[in-house]
This record gives sequence, C-alpha cells and structure tokens, in this order.
Amino acid sequence: MAEYLHIGNKRQKEHGLLVTINKSIVTFCKKNNIDKTAFAIKIGLASENSLLNKLKKSREDTDITISELIHITEITSNYEALKYLNEMFGFVMISSEPEEEITVEQLNQITDEAQIESNEFFAVTKIANKDKKISIEEKNNMLKEGMEALEKLNEQLEAIRKIKPFDLENDEDE
Repeated sequence: MAEYLHIGNKRQKEHGLLVTINKSIVTFCKKNNIDKTAFAIKIGLASENSLLNKLKKSREDTDITISELIHITEITSNYEALKYLNEMFGFVMISSEPEEEITVEQLNQITDEAQIESNEFFAVTKIANKDKKISIEEKNNMLKEGMEALEKLNEQLEAIRKIKPFDLENDEDE
C-alpha cells in the first residue's frame, strides 16, 4: 500500500510514474529539438522549473494534474505513463486503434515470443506452487512473469488487429 503524508492524508507521489513522465518529455524534446522551457509553456506552465517541481517526488506541494498528464500524453504521443498506471493497479492497456498493417512473418515472431513468455510464467508458477507454500519472492516473481506474459499476449492481439485478411484484399481488387 502507498505511503500517505501526515498533512491532509495526501498520497505521496509515485516515483516510477514521475520518472516515466519525465522520460517521455525528454524523448519528445530531443526528438523535436526543443528545450523543457518551451515544453512547459506548451502545456500551460510558467517555466521549466514549474515542470521540474511537479516531477520531483520531494515537492509535495506541486503535483501533476490529470489535465496536465493528458496534455503531456497528447503532445508526446507516449503512452508509457498510462501503461504504468494500468500496471500499478494490475491492468493491461490495449489500444483500440490499429496502426500499420503487419505481415504474417511479424505475427509469427510475436506469437512465438508470447508463447515463450507464457511458458516462463507457467514454469515459475508451477515451481513456486510445488511445495504448496508461496513466499513473497515467489509471488513477486510470478506477478512479474505474469505481467510480461500479458504484455506479450497484448502485443499479439494488437498484431492480429493490424492484419489485413487475404479475402478482404481480394474484394478490393474487384
């Protein structure tokens, strides 16, 4: 369970989320050759320092708002912060919008990777449960392997969504 501050029983900032948001901003700024000040202004903040304070775990008085998180995500097109939040609560994020088409070879590769991850999850779970007692370390390892398997299966589902069926291709030719 998260730690709460004594003042107002406010939840402490989630360090991993702050790091993830910062990485998406840094990547965007490098890619688009802009500085953090310009980015901060772009999301409606006064300066780079305002942004940096919101991204510091130690600054309890300045939080990233939901509106700012949405704005940062829209600008950067980086969904890692949303993925982080999903995983924090045991969910897996799935995009509902297919991007580019995918080849059968790519699907085969992704399917193989998903199966390998699923097998690793299966093995870790079976080994941990062998003595009918599960330690904290074993539980954490199972959760880690399970999330990795879910991510690969999610990637496989995304790949399937991107496939253009051969019979649909034939219909377009007519």
